[in-house]
Amino acid sequence: MKLENRNTVSGISAIALAVAATVSAAPAWAQEKAVAPDDKSPGIADIVVTAQKRSESLQQTPLAISAVKMDTLETRGITDVVGLSAVAPSLTATAGTGRSNLILKIRGIGESDVQLTNDSPIGVYVDGVIVGRAAGGSFELLDLERVEVLRGPQGTLYGRNTTGGAVNLITRKPADDFGAEVMGSFGRWNYLQGRASIDTGRLGETGLAARVSFLHRQREGYFDNRLSAPDRDPGSFNTESVRAALSYDKGGPVRASYAFDYTHMVSTAAQMQLTAATQRVLDYFGASQSLGGAAFLPPQATQRDYSAANANVTTDMSMGHNLTLELDVSDHLTIRSITGLREMESDLVDGDIDGQSGLVGLIIKPGTPSVRPVRLFDGDIYRKQRQFSQEINLIGSIGDRVNYVLGAYAFDESGNENNPQKLTMVIPFGDNQLGGVNVQSNLVYRAESKSKALFGQATYKLTPDLSVTGGMRYTWDEKRMIQSSPDVRDLTGKWSNFNWALTLQYQATPDIMTYLRVATGYKAGGFNVRAINNSYNPEFVTSYEAGIKSDLLDRHLRVNATLFYMQLKDKQLNQLQASPTGIKTTTVNAGKAAYQGVELELEALPFDKLRLNAALGYTDPTFKSFLYRVPSTGVTEDIGNGAQFTYSSKLTLNAGGEYTFGEVLGGELSARLDYAYRSAVRYNVVPFETVFDEAIRAKGYGLLDGRIMLSKVPVGPSTATFTLWGRNLTNAKYRTQGIDFGSLGFAVNSYGEPTSYGIDVKFTL
Repeated sequence: MKLENRNTVSGISAIALAVAATVSAAPAWAQEKAVAPDDKSPGIADIVVTAQKRSESLQQTPLAISAVKMDTLETRGITDVVGLSAVAPSLTATAGTGRSNLILKIRGIGESDVQLTNDSPIGVYVDGVIVGRAAGGSFELLDLERVEVLRGPQGTLYGRNTTGGAVNLITRKPADDFGAEVMGSFGRWNYLQGRASIDTGRLGETGLAARVSFLHRQREGYFDNRLSAPDRDPGSFNTESVRAALSYDKGGPVRASYAFDYTHMVSTAAQMQLTAATQRVLDYFGASQSLGGAAFLPPQATQRDYSAANANVTTDMSMGHNLTLELDVSDHLTIRSITGLREMESDLVDGDIDGQSGLVGLIIKPGTPSVRPVRLFDGDIYRKQRQFSQEINLIGSIGDRVNYVLGAYAFDESGNENNPQKLTMVIPFGDNQLGGVNVQSNLVYRAESKSKALFGQATYKLTPDLSVTGGMRYTWDEKRMIQSSPDVRDLTGKWSNFNWALTLQYQATPDIMTYLRVATGYKAGGFNVRAINNSYNPEFVTSYEAGIKSDLLDRHLRVNATLFYMQLKDKQLNQLQASPTGIKTTTVNAGKAAYQGVELELEALPFDKLRLNAALGYTDPTFKSFLYRVPSTGVTEDIGNGAQFTYSSKLTLNAGGEYTFGEVLGGELSARLDYAYRSAVRYNVVPFETVFDEAIRAKGYGLLDGRIMLSKVPVGPSTATFTLWGRNLTNAKYRTQGIDFGSLGFAVNSYGEPTSYGIDVKFTL
């Protein structure tokens, strides 16, 4: 306990020293700004964000927040949520066992198990409506205006399950004037894309405007599965997405907007392949070919050039409705209502998690020993989820010194899952012989979740340059899990929590802002449908943060930096435990953990034709205590010194540069390079209880992308943009997932996309 207190004080002291140094240095930095930028020297443009439920400048928002507009996402070639790893420091996004499953980590905090009863501590929002499940969370970034990544707990304005942060996806609203855009793409592995959108503009004097967008994207797989067609090879997908938006604004006190989005995707996930196995597994399955079955593919520590798996096809559907209403009661008060309805459905057929098929072996139970089909592990997964949410905001001000947001929130969710699993257990029998037992099990359950909250935040200007912001939220959660297989359980749980935040903000100069922030977060308790225990309790986080945001050298250099220290209490942890009845995990409130680190974002315009950007995040997590019941002894021990943080990279680095050459063929020629690095990742929380932890770990890797663009080319009444692009130009081989099946005697990894390239053509009217 004393050691923990010293670490806390040390973290707070470091933050205080950093801010003190920042503030004391501010006058010297301020001298670098000569005059305000004009039309001939615009400098780095600011971005308006709504992270605090009101519109404000990114550079004057006292949060660790990164914001990127859609044109920047397009220039960097980011097309889905997984690509957001290249947007912000300390953010990693990974597709799970299905292309649409999303594993998000911010500052080392996240959730890797996408079952419907597990909440992610990273909230993903579309126009203020949360996407309740990580399953189905990796959707297309169609028709976005911008993306906002909020790092650190957001417990007051965003509520439960944002202990790590939040990602806001803000969609493009209908334009006031008529316009249209058409885009086509072609690339390696027969990659095809067609995208179109049209704005009606304001329809007469009605105040109405509409926008409709459509996307089709498809690709063959980048692994060759000799048992399937190219459009079903691992890594393939076929996606169709549509979005329709309608807005009403006559310049009066009432505004309204409605949006509908629908996505349908058929995909084959990047193939899992065998990385390591015990000698018993190698001997048993290695005999398949001699018994008349397919050849066993031995473990391989690097990416295969081929695959021999089952179909492994997933069909995903997501749909959403969003209605936002605003009423200006006066010049100082606006009432906003956000109503959301979302649905998700996912169906995985012939899910293969070993990279093998057509194997046979000697089965000794049940019945007379005989040669039969065998498998290391596979299964199907069907999931369906539906949610409704309602939020009411009062956004106002009192005089010139006070701004406030008050709100009420309600969320109601239901879902169900059916997950049959098949595996073969290898056991010795007779005189030094090996036999198998085919085991089938089924995971069947449905889940319900309800949440309500009241919240408020207010900012008071102590002086024109110094302000203080305080926020509070009280949350009530209620959950139920009804399970029929493999266990019969009907569990309910209720939790409530109070969160608060306090921020001190100092505008040292017009272009330099510093802040100190203390905030709390709360992740609701729940149930693990694969666990041997019934339920787990909420986890709590307290975060201490100091930051600086600055625009220097006449807005040609932007430097934003954050120093943070976070304490987690009752941390929820999942640990895989393979068993004769399939995959099981246990979720426990392990104890206490601390996260400390630094984040740095740079953007520079050294001269008119060159634009540079970089983002660095370093997080150092440690367990202060981790109470663990050792299965072999039944004794509970504190294993904090030996436990690991999974799917977490300590270091993330993104850097890019864009150079504009000038006019070519009536357009503007430019070139861009981007580099993204993630340090090593572990996949087992308790390594000494697993066999292949070291074998399946993911080493650090970097990806280099490049683009050459010819934009603003006049073509009749429109302008055209031609882009030649390439991703992973160095053909890096890197792991994206790892599973150690422990007692089953093997472990698997999946790998990321090799070098790809293509061309985009876009016409804008």
